[in-house]
Amino acid sequence: MTIKQQNIRFFNLWAKTWSWCPVSWWLAGVQKKVLKELQIKQSSFVLDVGCGTGRFLQMLADKGVIKLAGIDLSPEMIKLSHSLLGSKVVLKVASVENIPFPDSSFDVVISTESFHHFPSSQKSVRDMSRVLKKNGLLYIADVNFYSGFIHWLFKKLEPGHVKIYSAGEFRKLFEKAGLQVVLQKRIGLFVILTVGKQRNI
Repeated sequence: MTIKQQNIRFFNLWAKTWSWCPVSWWLAGVQKKVLKELQIKQSSFVLDVGCGTGRFLQMLADKGVIKLAGIDLSPEMIKLSHSLLGSKVVLKVASVENIPFPDSSFDVVISTESFHHFPSSQKSVRDMSRVLKKNGLLYIADVNFYSGFIHWLFKKLEPGHVKIYSAGEFRKLFEKAGLQVVLQKRIGLFVILTVGKQRNI
């Protein structure tokens, strides 16, 4: 079974228990912290990569952002997003390595707590960069526990997990994709946020 197939299976199953799963509370907390860091206008067109149940898109809508889109590998997660958001958001079952939108579509692209599941880190960052407009911003927030042993254990326990990245590794990925890193910080104890600006268009 490929990494992609593992992730589809894992998140399809997770969608059935998401409402009471403790991880959903953790993710909501991370997303609230990311929301505070966003440089965003109500007129911005925003893409959530790995949008899951659509809760972060709902947070953005509550702030008045009206042009929103989300993609996720899991059809069951996209169904949950549809049930929450209805027709006010463009939602598609799709891979981060082949985002189904034209070049220079979005002002902001966001991925929260998904990156360690992406099979190809560089392809993922490059395609998220591709769909950004000039001076658009990419926000990636992903887990990092400080400890190599905990990273190893986490990978063993979570299906579809590929790798936990360090701050330095994120910086290199962004720079190779032509993004200027404009912010990097920990938000909470166990999450690294990296923000890059599109500068190659």
